[in-house]
Amino acid sequence: MATLYGGSLCVAHAAQSPLEINACELLTPAEISAAIGLPVDNGRRQDEGMSRDGQYSSSCIWMIEPGKAPDATAPARGRRFVILNAMQWPAGRDMARKFLQAFHDSAEKGIIASKPSPRKFGDEALWWGDGLAVRRGDVSFGLSVFMPQRNGVRTSAMEEKLAPHVLRRLDQKSAV
Repeated sequence: MATLYGGSLCVAHAAQSPLEINACELLTPAEISAAIGLPVDNGRRQDEGMSRDGQYSSSCIWMIEPGKAPDATAPARGRRFVILNAMQWPAGRDMARKFLQAFHDSAEKGIIASKPSPRKFGDEALWWGDGLAVRRGDVSFGLSVFMPQRNGVRTSAMEEKLAPHVLRRLDQKSAV
């Protein structure tokens, strides 16, 4: 997921930029817990900051059941989390749309296993098998709930419960 959402995660302490976005401000632990039915921590911000193509990338990771001990017999040692990657693109360059198009291109090239399927969120959205990718204006975001299942079947249900909260906050920020 990190590759498609902007590369490896690293902490960035960038100067305040008009493009800066904070993924941790787009969802609350209470909203996440209500959507997934389990407690989460307060989230940890991990930004890449400004990229060469002019977008600001911010990520937030919320650990699910943060006090639970790892389970060596479970997939991914039982680690479960919610990750939100938000990208603010320069205005008017259509880069958020190109970001979502990259999922279709990656599926055609076999880089991701599943064909993206459209969803009705924001200006455009798609489920690509591991997460929900959405765009609204010059912002795009990827949202994934990582809860390994024994049968390996993934659905978009939890991400689709969380996406409206993110979109509402984006709309509130753009109205200011």
